[in-house]
This record gives sequence, structure tokens and C-alpha cells, in this order.
Amino acid sequence: MRIGGFVDLSTVDWYGHLTFMIFASGCTFRCGYCQNAGLIPLDSGEEVDLDIIKQRIKDNLGLLDAVGFSGGEPSLQPEAVTEIFRWAKKQGLKTFLNTNGINPDLIKKLIEERLIDHVAISVVAPLHPKNYRNVTGLSELAEKAVEDVKESIRICLDSKTPLEVRTTIVPGLIGDEQSVREIARAIKGCKFYVLQQYSPVGDILNPKFKKVNPPKRELLIKLAKAASEEGIHDVRIRTREYGEERVTT
Repeated sequence: MRIGGFVDLSTVDWYGHLTFMIFASGCTFRCGYCQNAGLIPLDSGEEVDLDIIKQRIKDNLGLLDAVGFSGGEPSLQPEAVTEIFRWAKKQGLKTFLNTNGINPDLIKKLIEERLIDHVAISVVAPLHPKNYRNVTGLSELAEKAVEDVKESIRICLDSKTPLEVRTTIVPGLIGDEQSVREIARAIKGCKFYVLQQYSPVGDILNPKFKKVNPPKRELLIKLAKAASEEGIHDVRIRTREYGEERVTT
């Protein structure tokens, strides 16, 4: 598998769990504010034998309760994700996939084989091609991306697989109340919805976003309450200052 790196013990990628995180290389999106821009190219990172990944997980088994994938976009390497999850289940570990939702077939397969415990889908904009085109940098592929994301959400909801939806609030790009309400209506039924605070740190794809100030916590709370009004019962915000907070109306 081609990866950008590991986090041997993460407490923030899947809140409430001690997770071994694998960051896959490659992504079809080109979101300008992406903080892992170095992982976007399909040939980024390094190719690592799956046995090496398994051994590294085994070395931390006494501390872990889960294995997770993020990226980049891990669903671009479905065979490797599936094999690692099969192996992790045999070790008694829970499994977590953080994805942009472009590979509903993988999500369906993992659910059918009972290899997945929690799915986090990044819904980067309201689910319309023009919105996705604006945020992701996709052109003719935006329409297909939106349909794939919708299908990934539907598969999770229909199967009652715990689904977390995440939207990063980026001032000037995504984060007005109307957009958040549109997303909330499209994901009704998810386990919880998280509004993440953009932060101009890391390997930012478009340098102009390094000058964008993080949204205020008060704005995130306001947007979270708007999402709650659309029928999402559990809405949370994540900020650098306070971590994850559940917002009640």
C-alpha cells in the first residue's frame, strides 16, 4: 500500500477510541485548503508491504482498540484497506474509515463483510455539482463525485452503520448558514454531524488559504445550531482550542 505515514496512537481521529491511523496516499479532490497536500498525488508517500503495517499494529496492540484509515483518500486503494481490516478484526480491533465518499462500492463491501464499525464521510460542500466543483477543483467529474457521495451516505444509513459526517468550515469558501442547512438536510439520519474549524497550518495546497483566519468558535456554534434545526440530533464542533464539543439548541 502507498502511504504517507502512520500515527501509532491517535485520540483525535476517532473520538473516544485509541486508534492506529494509516494515512493513504492519493486523492481525486484538489481542495485548496487541504492540509495534507503532499498526499494528493497518487505516487506520493512510499509503498509499504502490508505485513509491515500489520507488524507495526501488533507492536501497539496492548494500547489500541481500533485501526483507522485516512489520507489522502484511502478508498483509492480498496484491496489494501479490505485486507488490513480483515486482519484487524481477527485481532479483536474495531475499524474506522475516514473518506470523501467517492467509492461507495468499497463501503458496501466492508459493511457486507462486517469489516467496518464507523464511517466518517467528509461532505465538503452542499451536494450539488457546482458546489463540489468550486470546492474540490473538479470539473467534469463533479457530478459523478456528488452522486458517489450521496450513494455512500445512503449505504451507511440503510445498513444502520454508524455514520459521522464532517464539514470543514473555511471562511470565504464554505461555511454560510444556507450551505450548512443544505448539507444537514441531505445527511439526516447520520449518527452525528461535525463542523470542523479550518486552521491555516500544515501542507496547504493553495497558498492563499494560509492567509485565511480560522472561523470563530461562536460562528461554529451558530452553524451547528442551524444544522440541529434541520433535524440532526447530534451536532458537534471541533476547534483547536477546545477539541470536540456537542452543541445543543
